[in-house]
Amino acid sequence: MRSEPLHLIGNVNLDVVMGPLARWPRMGTEVFLDDNEVRAGGAAGNAALALRALGTPVRVHASLGRDLFGDLLARELGELGAELERVPLDTAYSVGITHPSGERTFLTHLGHLEALDVAATRRRLIEAPPSRALLCGYFLLAPLRTAATVDLLRAARARGHVTLLDTGWPSGGFGPDERSELAALTPWLDVVLPNEIEAMAWTGQDDVDLAIAAFAERGVQAVVKRGPAGASWWQDGRVRHLAAPRVEVADTIGAGDAFNAGFLAALQRGHPTGDAVAAAIDYASRVVATRPRRYPGDLRMPPPDDALG
Repeated sequence: MRSEPLHLIGNVNLDVVMGPLARWPRMGTEVFLDDNEVRAGGAAGNAALALRALGTPVRVHASLGRDLFGDLLARELGELGAELERVPLDTAYSVGITHPSGERTFLTHLGHLEALDVAATRRRLIEAPPSRALLCGYFLLAPLRTAATVDLLRAARARGHVTLLDTGWPSGGFGPDERSELAALTPWLDVVLPNEIEAMAWTGQDDVDLAIAAFAERGVQAVVKRGPAGASWWQDGRVRHLAAPRVEVADTIGAGDAFNAGFLAALQRGHPTGDAVAAAIDYASRVVATRPRRYPGDLRMPPPDDALG
């Protein structure tokens, strides 16, 4: 399994990152911001670029618009974008506003994310040798909501792929409809990769440990990303926690995607879950310390005496 390419199914879009902004301006005014960067982004795009830097083979299943932004993304992705379908829609983009606290706000135009050839994605997964398949940016992808995703995940599992899901945050928040929607996906998932707010909202719990235990009861491995607090996961019948190293944070946009890339890369190299979590925390911590965005090419594994798996 380790030598086979990973599969990323999700959103590739353009990110316009600006900041820092301490408070929202009054309507009708103008504010000048010191930092800005235009780059390839989206949950699948960020993870793909990180995996490429790490030398981990990956196939991206997504779409791009037929416009200047789409051309720009295609150039940034290079060989990673070879299989991306160009659709007759504006390319999606997000304006990411950073804040001095380290938090960020996204303003997103969905554009081409409204179109994805689900049948072609399913066919490519069935034809590919067993590996790992991560569906990310789920709530941004209308063609993949509920029934289509159940069919896709079922087919991937039948082929022998390990299935992973990082939903992102729904624009209207997690309510009964969203929880019901995700409950239909759960039987076809091996691993979920939410952040702590998403994990609690998804399960209806008010505590991260309880949320992770709830996923375990449903037969799903949860690895929960917790920003500066590191990550938490279920192992040997209990919740484990690992803190993140202290770094000077420059840009947290895409931090979760960098974590996903580090985690998947470590698993593909045969490392157990705990060690993969440790490697992912370290990798994401180094990524968020870069401006402009850079993806390190090395994956640091914990020494044998500190093995967490």
